[in-house]
Amino acid sequence: MKIVSYARTAEEFEGLQNTFIGKNETTTELCTIDSVRKRGNDIYIKLKGVDDRTAAEEFRRLYLFVEESQKKHLPKEKFFIDDLVGCLLISEEGKKFGNIVSVDALPAQMVYTVETGLGNVMFPAVPEFVLSVDVEKKEIIVRPPEGLFDGEML
Repeated sequence: MKIVSYARTAEEFEGLQNTFIGKNETTTELCTIDSVRKRGNDIYIKLKGVDDRTAAEEFRRLYLFVEESQKKHLPKEKFFIDDLVGCLLISEEGKKFGNIVSVDALPAQMVYTVETGLGNVMFPAVPEFVLSVDVEKKEIIVRPPEGLFDGEML
């Protein structure tokens, strides 16, 4: 299976024996990694028991998770996507906008999809708008562009 990794290299996946796969971290199943290979910038993983394209299709649009003890250590101010999903976006003044439901790498920057009371809002995750991130508290303090959340406060 070809995977998209925002934090790990092919070499780091080679050091793993197992991974968890699911829609989120509470609905995962344990999978054994048979092999890892790299072609250009693409990473391919072969899972035990997933022997053809039809079987691999069942894993499309799912996330790979690793045990906390096997997580790569990131530099300060860098975060894993699964650490950000579920975080509450809060303004400097304390207004609660909503929770992050996904993080996407777009050509210009990372974008948080924030679930608000009136629907999802795409929030540009750039230093100009993201003031602080506390993954322990699951809170991100932001200064959103004017009008982005108008009428969508929780």
